[in-house]
Amino acid sequence: MKPSFKGHHHRSQVIGWLLFIASALFFTVSTLKNGDVLGVCGSLLFLVACFVFLGSLTRSRG
Repeated sequence: MKPSFKGHHHRSQVIGWLLFIASALFFTVSTLKNGDVLGVCGSLLFLVACFVFLGSLTRSRG
């Protein structure tokens, strides 16, 4: 049975948000290593925003 476009689209969105989260984590580690306080704040804010969007995406699916 072939997966529906809607299911494939949702899975692609979740994978995309997980990749954004991974990049935010790497950015956070990099800014911590460099001692960039403003960069740490920005990267953590971006990380939280990614979780908010991912959470709303998975809640709307359920």
